[in-house]
Order: sequence, then C-alpha cells, then structure tokens
Amino acid sequence: MIVYVFIQIINMKVPKKPSGRKRSPFYWWRRFRTHKTKPWNASLLAKIKNGDFEYPPYFQQADWELHWMKEDLEEFVKNYKGFDDPRRFNEYKNIRIKAYKRYNLLYKDGHETDNKRLQDLVDGFCKEFKITKFEVWEIMESFGGTTEELYRYVASKFDYNRLSKKKAIEIFKLNNI
Repeated sequence: MIVYVFIQIINMKVPKKPSGRKRSPFYWWRRFRTHKTKPWNASLLAKIKNGDFEYPPYFQQADWELHWMKEDLEEFVKNYKGFDDPRRFNEYKNIRIKAYKRYNLLYKDGHETDNKRLQDLVDGFCKEFKITKFEVWEIMESFGGTTEELYRYVASKFDYNRLSKKKAIEIFKLNNI
C-alpha cells in the first residue's frame, strides 16, 4: 500500500503555484478558495448534492506544497551566487520551514474538516430519519457507494422523522430519477 501511495504522489498533476491572492491573516497557509456550503436550514439531500460532505481538498493541497517547495529550493540553488553550500544558507532553510508549516497546517485542517463533515453527516441523518448515530456509523462503515447513494439507501430502510410537503416533493423527485 505504501508503494501505491508513493506512485500516486509521483504521478499526480500539480497545478501552477497561485500567487497574488489576498490571504486572510487567520488562514495564510491556504492558497485556494474553500468550498461554499449550503446554509444550515438546507435539506440534507441538497447539502449532499452540493458536496458539503465530500472529502476535503486540503490533503492534496498539502502534497502540492511539498512539490512547490522542491521547485523553490531548486530555483534557489540554481540562482545562488556565493561560495558556500546554498543548502546551509538561512533563506534555503526558511523556504523549507515555511513550506512544512503550510503542509502541517493544511493536513491539520484536512483532518478537522473531514471529522466535522462526517459528524455533520451523521447528525443530519439522525435529524432526518428515525435512526441512531450508532446505526448510521455501522451503515457508513460497510457502505461502498457515494454519499447520495448512502442517502437513498438510508431513505429506503428507515422512516423519516417529519415529512413536510417540500420534503415529500423532494422524495418523489429522488425516487423518479
């Protein structure tokens, strides 16, 4: 498995390093825009279709940071004008420190976001259907499809908590797809 992950990292396509974007001083390590989620009162199915519970992109962005760090270090060594080894120079070390800091923060954000999304998904299922959190976790562990297919599976097996006219129309459209 480690070899597969290593080959996958080598074969990934890395986008061009973005520059010039206004960054928040609170999230300076993020180079890309975050996912725009649906409001809290949107239905669970609408949130699923919007991708609010999908795997966060921060892990891939963290890997890109390492790639961009290598590019920056190679450029620094190539353009270095001095007599000593450029790898011992402070600017070389600062490039590495900043890149690894970004990498660690992106990974931390990825784990936090992933945990929050999973917990929100479980809470959403418990709120919409007559099902316990334990049952949702058991189903999620053994289920092999997409999040929308998981919603359809749970909808077919469990009853809704409260069924409004809007929800009935949404269920009708879901079943006729």
